[in-house]
Amino acid sequence: MPILDILLQTLRISRRVRARELLERLQVSRATLMRAVRAAGLRVVARGQARRTAYAARRTVRGTLERLPLFRVDEHGRAHEVATLIPTYPNGCALEYREPFAWPLDRDMEDGWFDGLPYPLEDMRPQGFLGRHFARHNASVLQVNEDPQHWSEDDTLYALALLGSDHPGCYILGEPAMRRWLAQAHQDPAVVDEANFQGAYLALAENAMALGVAGSSAGGEFPKFTAVRRRAGAFCHVIVKFSGSDTSPGTQRWSDLLVCEHLALNALADHLHLSAARSHILQAGGRTFLEVERFDRHGAHGRSPVCSWASLNGALFGLGGKPWTTAARALRDKGLLDEAGLECIELQWRFGQLIANSDMHEGNLSFLPGLRVAPAYDMLPMFYAPVRGVELPKRQFEPALPLPAEHRCWMAAAEAAQKFWNEASQDSRISIEFRGTCTRNARRVADLLERL
Repeated sequence: MPILDILLQTLRISRRVRARELLERLQVSRATLMRAVRAAGLRVVARGQARRTAYAARRTVRGTLERLPLFRVDEHGRAHEVATLIPTYPNGCALEYREPFAWPLDRDMEDGWFDGLPYPLEDMRPQGFLGRHFARHNASVLQVNEDPQHWSEDDTLYALALLGSDHPGCYILGEPAMRRWLAQAHQDPAVVDEANFQGAYLALAENAMALGVAGSSAGGEFPKFTAVRRRAGAFCHVIVKFSGSDTSPGTQRWSDLLVCEHLALNALADHLHLSAARSHILQAGGRTFLEVERFDRHGAHGRSPVCSWASLNGALFGLGGKPWTTAARALRDKGLLDEAGLECIELQWRFGQLIANSDMHEGNLSFLPGLRVAPAYDMLPMFYAPVRGVELPKRQFEPALPLPAEHRCWMAAAEAAQKFWNEASQDSRISIEFRGTCTRNARRVADLLERL
């Protein structure tokens, strides 16, 4: 078998191989290997310098060997080409950097090697309510499964490169997606005015429930859509969660939880002095709408980077299922997070426990470049969410007391949580029944505070 064929076969089953190991496997001289690599042309990718040089076989996506340019949109709405992405066998990618990357990298990543998607792009995968609708709405065009959880890496790359012009963060992958963004960037976005928000939001909610919203895939399970408002004379991009429009107990509970999320974000900012996404409650047509201002969008078209702990963890740590506090200490111990960031995460985590947030998963903690903790979001008492969407089983809220080392942080979080429960217990937008629950929970937290 010709040496070129042996080289390609070896690389296609081995992900990537360092030069020295490849010489040993092929039993050829360095000069022969270099001739075979040159003969392979675009079919072989090389990354790294000197002893770190490694090779991989280039993978086609939908039958093409085209490189995928990776673009970044800055806060002023200007586009920059930051890297070129090349899929490799049997999975994974190689990046050719054009500017410094904004996120931590291990040695292989510094050379350009990633075992899957480059991890800051993982948050762009269609997911949650909007992601499922994106997939369902575009499945026939993309020729993919309607459920994005069943997509292969190639399916994801193809979808992002063709239609992914409005995903979380600042990155856009591929020329077709960038051209879609450029086609929109020369005109102002459509704004939902205060005077007509009721009709617009009710129509957007109906559309989201019936058809889904193509082009956007912010994660999460609450029904939602995206919109643009104008506040203080500036464009404001929002994610809008909404409740159902009927009068069932389950629907009322979802409405209560949306109001609680708004109050919890305010409590983080007002009582713990932490950065939290700004939000607003609006009600119309029997629905409750929670507007949450996006911190990765600026002005008409500006964007900024954001990366979830889920993506960071999967790529660099492998601490799946651990609490945020464990994540914070792991980041601190690696020199990636300062003491202020550690305390911020610990306060968020303790506060979440004390307001019955049972859904503090890895995707609900995010970072900005420099591993600064992003504004808090998705902070609400999910312990009280309806089961299977409609059932309301009785719940007993029993927050745990802290260990001695946790005492100071827990006390601050508990005081803020008590204020949250008190504010919720007096908010007329919340049902009388759930206000009673909030009153009881405020007393429970107060009792714990008195014991310490």
